[in-house]
Amino acid sequence: MNKILKLSLILALSVLVLSCAGSKKEKLYVFNWTDYIDQDIIREFEKANNCTIVYDTYNSNENMLTKMKTSNDAYDIIVPSGDHVTILANEGLIEELDKSKLTNYNNLSKSILHKAEQFDPENKYSIPYFWGTCGFVYNKNYMSDEEMQNVSWNLLGDPKFAGKRNITMLDDAREVVGVALITNGYDPNDFSDEAMEKANKTLMEWDKNVSQYDSDSFKNEVQDGTIWFGQAYNGDALQVMDENEHVGFALPKEGSTLWIDFLVIPKNSENKELAYKFIDFLLTKEIAMKNALYVQYATPNDAAFELLPEEIRLNKSIYPEDSYLDKCYLILNAGKDILKVDKIWQKIRNN
Repeated sequence: MNKILKLSLILALSVLVLSCAGSKKEKLYVFNWTDYIDQDIIREFEKANNCTIVYDTYNSNENMLTKMKTSNDAYDIIVPSGDHVTILANEGLIEELDKSKLTNYNNLSKSILHKAEQFDPENKYSIPYFWGTCGFVYNKNYMSDEEMQNVSWNLLGDPKFAGKRNITMLDDAREVVGVALITNGYDPNDFSDEAMEKANKTLMEWDKNVSQYDSDSFKNEVQDGTIWFGQAYNGDALQVMDENEHVGFALPKEGSTLWIDFLVIPKNSENKELAYKFIDFLLTKEIAMKNALYVQYATPNDAAFELLPEEIRLNKSIYPEDSYLDKCYLILNAGKDILKVDKIWQKIRNN
């Protein structure tokens, strides 16, 4: 082979190698709750930004926090609930945000941002993603709509369900203990000995009827009748209701917890710029509206809310009336008192 031909081949191979290297897609690592984003939105972002989103899921804040503190995996975006934003920020695990990179930030509700400051003063570390409450999802073949009207959380402990084990509660210590506190007339952030004792007594009664504490399996089990009813986040329940006309949702009369989930960027993120792009993409009013229609939770994006169909905006299961919201409580960071909650939680989980 002559020198000119050799040189030509070398140059051609070099161009090919450089071309392949240049076409390598960026990766964005996202850690989110199960079934908590419209997959079409992911594909749309990937196409627009020539990237790949690697998407992992969890089913409780506790599991997410454990992985964040013990795993070597570096995520670019995670989606904690409010009290865990406080924990992550206090432990230096998440990035203070540069909001100048978020051109759609002003779409967010001022009211929700104000509530969010109870978890994250000045909204330094977090962007509201969705908000909501929890109540009862139920199978209408076993629990009538009339029976579930003006229902009490104490239905969980009704002796008529004893031993049947066809009731579930969430796999979330603060949510479970929180509604027991509310049922007894306490704020879910009241960790006094008296409040904890009352909550513990109530939960031990409810636990006699509870088959499991799980935040996902009820979505199938309430449809096939494995469970008759259970504690559920409102958006999850509404997703199931869209699939099955025999499933309903009810808000207990005592009130409930009120939660906000957030988008945050971990300190050890390896692709922060792409993370900002994705967050800003999710804040676009059209994308936020599409995502809200999919997940069935209340959007904190005012611009997106205005685009939603009237039947969604007026749906009290998604956007409860102010009179009901007045009976709902944000779950705040428990600090060292979380040990009191964990003690009760482990007792009922191991019972």
